[in-house]
Amino acid sequence: MDVNYAVFDAINDLAGTSRLDPAMEAAAEYLIYAVFAVAGVLCLVRVLQHWLRPVLATGAALLATFLLGLLEGALHQESRPFQSHHVDQLVSHAAGQSFPSDHATAAFGVALATWAFLDRRWGSVLFAAAVLIGFARVYVGVHYPVDILGGLLAAVVGVGIVACAERRVPGVPAATG
Repeated sequence: MDVNYAVFDAINDLAGTSRLDPAMEAAAEYLIYAVFAVAGVLCLVRVLQHWLRPVLATGAALLATFLLGLLEGALHQESRPFQSHHVDQLVSHAAGQSFPSDHATAAFGVALATWAFLDRRWGSVLFAAAVLIGFARVYVGVHYPVDILGGLLAAVVGVGIVACAERRVPGVPAATG
């Protein structure tokens, strides 16, 4: 048994028998909306403060993260856990590509872009939410742990590229907090 599946199995074995199930289902399916809402409000605040560059940098970082996630998926084909193994699947999901997790890619991308360009405190909170989303996606049986790490990798590289580019442009304010 490979390590990825062993870790998946250990986490997914908690599902279906725990009082955590409703919270994990909610985190796996709906917490991503709160992550985007917080980032959206922070972007709106920056626009109202006439700080457009951090908002543009955030958008560029999310675009880079999304494109890197697509590249990762093209380079590594992985079916969802429930297609290959017996799992305790708590949420319905269509069969298909599992790597990288779109939820994890988006959540980590938003969190890291928020931390780098908008607000460090909120970025840290959103990063914790992204970790919970990733864990929950494994818990409910729709992703392997490596799928979550793939999303994190795309976000680190995507945000990192834009952050490095932004440092080369004079007059860019750093994130607050």
